[in-house]
Amino acid sequence: MVGPRPASAQYPGSPGSPEALALAADGLRPGTPGTLRYSYADSLNTNAEKYDYPPGRDQPTPSPSHQGLLYADGGIPGERSSTYYFSKEGGAASTNVGFPVRSDQARRLTDPQIPVSKRGGLMGFIKRRPILSSLIALLIIAAIAVGAALGATMSKSSSSKDRDLSSSNNHGSSSSGTGATKTSGTATLTSSAAAPTATAKVITPFKAWDWTDSSLKVFGVSLGSWLVLERWQLEDWMVEAGGDDAWDEWSFASNLGSKAASVLTDHWNSWITESDMDTLAAAGINTIRVPIGYWAFIGTEGNEPYVTTGQLDQLAKMMEWCYDRNMYLMLDLHGMPGSQNGDQSSGHNTSSYTWFNSHNQDRSDKTLKAALDWLTASNYSSIVNGIGVVNEPQTTINWGPVDSGKLSTLTAYYERSYKTCLQYKIPMIFHHGFVSGSTLDQWRDFATNKNPQYLVFEDHPYPGWFPANSDKDQIQNTVCGYGQNAVGYPVPVLMSEWSATSDVNSTTYASQYYNMQLATYGWSAGSIFWNFKTMTSKLQILSLRDEIMRDYSFLDLVGAGIARTPSKGQSIKDFYSSLPNQACGDFQTYSWSNPSKTGASYSARKKRAEEDAQNKRRFFLKDA
Repeated sequence: MVGPRPASAQYPGSPGSPEALALAADGLRPGTPGTLRYSYADSLNTNAEKYDYPPGRDQPTPSPSHQGLLYADGGIPGERSSTYYFSKEGGAASTNVGFPVRSDQARRLTDPQIPVSKRGGLMGFIKRRPILSSLIALLIIAAIAVGAALGATMSKSSSSKDRDLSSSNNHGSSSSGTGATKTSGTATLTSSAAAPTATAKVITPFKAWDWTDSSLKVFGVSLGSWLVLERWQLEDWMVEAGGDDAWDEWSFASNLGSKAASVLTDHWNSWITESDMDTLAAAGINTIRVPIGYWAFIGTEGNEPYVTTGQLDQLAKMMEWCYDRNMYLMLDLHGMPGSQNGDQSSGHNTSSYTWFNSHNQDRSDKTLKAALDWLTASNYSSIVNGIGVVNEPQTTINWGPVDSGKLSTLTAYYERSYKTCLQYKIPMIFHHGFVSGSTLDQWRDFATNKNPQYLVFEDHPYPGWFPANSDKDQIQNTVCGYGQNAVGYPVPVLMSEWSATSDVNSTTYASQYYNMQLATYGWSAGSIFWNFKTMTSKLQILSLRDEIMRDYSFLDLVGAGIARTPSKGQSIKDFYSSLPNQACGDFQTYSWSNPSKTGASYSARKKRAEEDAQNKRRFFLKDA
């Protein structure tokens, strides 16, 4: 059992601190919502610990992966039907949880005093049945040859045309390719189950995602706490594996030292599984957003403790999983050199974040270029529909007025990044940096005269939780305002983080709130839910109460029937427009064209957009 946090432990974003109170007044994702149940594993695996099942529930054969959902009475989701193993010593935990070998069996298999022909196992069988063994071997060789011939024939019949997956959700038929070598960029993954004669996997490129096509809408989820740890989402595991003071990936890796790479690898291999991906594909998800840290692409400096190997192998695996399920992938640079906001989501929870200095700006430019080099070198590069060039950069002074120097640095970084992304033909996603006033208007000058196919504005709205809000009317007005403010904007607006969390504390309202946001955010580019899953916590130091954790978990919301999903073959736009409780009015469809190719001046476009927004506000006020 994990004890309480020692008084000496310091966390700059702990509940009740000035940082946390300021955070609650704005829109940054919480530094505090996960709990995993844990217990010591059985005697077969004394160094392993696991996330356990609630009392009274049947537990399937333990597995080192999270798979599927389990429900409690009343349709409210319980813990997922999975067991999460990790080794306190680092390295993979034993998965030998089947029937134990009896001591006499073990001696019979290995004792040199017993003749081979009388031992159990394969060698004993061959000695006793030489002719039958030879016939079986010939049959196996013939089967392998036939399989290889069929594989070659199927590969030749594959179409060379682009896979056009963007007009409908396609519900991702899973075909996780068990071929020999899977190459993605600079990383090569080899399947141990592959036959020596298997043919290479034929990869048909996806049709490029067209952000200016108003019929296309993003319906996505983020893979938070996968390649960048966020304690609030899996708090009990981080504490058990990394210590009470493991507030972020920085302190987690520092505490584990040389064991960190092995422990993190186990986590990467189990936090998101192919079974989870199948569930997401069946739910109609068409975009997977992957947060990642700079340390996956460039070297660390000084005392930076991050593990710098393994993440790109994981990313290569995820790109293939997405390809096999007809999903696009959006990469997000979540952790940047020096930390861009001091939040645990950046990898380093600190009050002294230094991303804005010139040295770390230079490292950030190198990070972006290295990421783009890796993505475009991948065999699956066609599935990439964008890259977030920095997640939630903090430009304010203690969540108050904007620091003009930081805002200038951020704007310059965005200008450089846009040019770089254009060179690689990968769309750039940019965040507002928490500037005051209308965040959209603050960045209108930057967005104007840029190609809306390659520039997308992102926001992370949590109107029911920052601060905790139980006023349904106020929540609705805020959501509707987000939809209205995107009218006439020069580039698409993507809500790349949102959730069903509020202080209303009602399952019925969680469903209404989910539908309201999904439909309204779909007026522009669409939305990406935060997160694909979370884990409830016994500690609840940075994590939140169970029902709030549920409302941050897409898998739990779908499993409980709270979150609606598209019907098979239904386009995401049609799904959004069909959602019930259109609280903000009829479904809207926005469109964009490259402003540099239009005759209207910037001032005329801005005036027209303002008039459109005002007319829409009058419409909503009248209906209200």
